[in-house]
Amino acid sequence: MANTIATPNAPYNSNLQALIEYPQQGILSKVILKDKNSQYTLFCLAKGTEIEEHTSTRNATVMVFEGAGTLTLNQEKILLNPGVFVFMPAHAPHALEAEENLAFVLILSEQPQVKTFVSPETLERIKSTAPLLKKQGQEITTRMYEIMFKNHPEVKEQFNMEDQKNGSQPARLATAIYSYATHIDDLESLKSMVERVAHRHVETHVQPEQYSIVGESLLQAMKDVLGDAATDEVMAAWKEAYQLLAEVFIKREHQIYEQEA
Repeated sequence: MANTIATPNAPYNSNLQALIEYPQQGILSKVILKDKNSQYTLFCLAKGTEIEEHTSTRNATVMVFEGAGTLTLNQEKILLNPGVFVFMPAHAPHALEAEENLAFVLILSEQPQVKTFVSPETLERIKSTAPLLKKQGQEITTRMYEIMFKNHPEVKEQFNMEDQKNGSQPARLATAIYSYATHIDDLESLKSMVERVAHRHVETHVQPEQYSIVGESLLQAMKDVLGDAATDEVMAAWKEAYQLLAEVFIKREHQIYEQEA
């Protein structure tokens, strides 16, 4: 992910066509402008690139400048050609396929309000899974990375693959998830962990929309590893709990990005 091109609160103009450049495969993205309210990102997708179905916590609009592709939004297929404008409400499932080299600007709306709690039922179910996470946490996170890298190979460049190979990154994530499960009713006690991870995410240019990719991969890994213990109720609780944690990280990382802009 390139650094932000424009400076917030200052006039800026550019010929977006001049910013378009395509990778040999996958996605090249350039953040044109971001502030506390919105983010404008130019996406350049190589022909044949697919983005698996995911959601965003923010309203978004797509403005197509070049190429051809198909956006599947709420199970409706929308042809993407130059001049096409699409609005996507927050949390709407969507996927994309570039049939030719495809360039578009994605505009994310204001940051959502961060939840500070989950339901009492969710608290109870999350805490009940802590012993399982202590025992099988690294198996879950190892499986999560396998799923994520298979479905979203474009994110691999943001990870230290040596840490993947030696297991240190899955181990760190397993420890963090276990800590979250045991302290979900006392998020203040996790402040140092959130701060450390948020800064690492900013260093590797993690973006808000990527949290849905991680969440879907993590939930699928839990189902794969925990088997019968991953009941519908438990998975619903973890979906709610993950969303809370993702919003905490998104808010803190947004603040760090702003400080460094």
